[in-house]
Amino acid sequence: MADRECTAENYRALGVFPETVADLAPHPARKLTSAQRRVLAAAFATAADAAARRNPGSFVYPIVKNEPGLRGGRVAFGDVIALDDVRYVRDLPVNGTVTLSPDGRATATLTAETGGHTHDIRMTWTAFSTTPTLTGTFDDIPIN
Repeated sequence: MADRECTAENYRALGVFPETVADLAPHPARKLTSAQRRVLAAAFATAADAAARRNPGSFVYPIVKNEPGLRGGRVAFGDVIALDDVRYVRDLPVNGTVTLSPDGRATATLTAETGGHTHDIRMTWTAFSTTPTLTGTFDDIPIN
């Protein structure tokens, strides 16, 4: 069972939030192009930001049902976390769901649109961790 306490690991101190996909360091997935790795990093940041709002120790957990995305869109909380055109960065709307399991795993099924192309992204990681390891696929290409 995952540690259900609220810890500082959930909150990443950033000097400033990135504004565009280009502002993010690319994810190290070896089989993806540099542009794909940046989109993956932005999609992951979007999903992780939404999941972090469901910190197991949060006193607002059962109360808050909807919140805005950092730069637009809507995050809805229920049995799953639903992302509707959520923008962690201005130039990448993300849609889909994030599911949190009792053992602390997060699983996301997402689409992210950039340059007129919609990418299908499936990823799993340990939520509420400072060093999450991401596994899954980006347009059916393995990212682990």
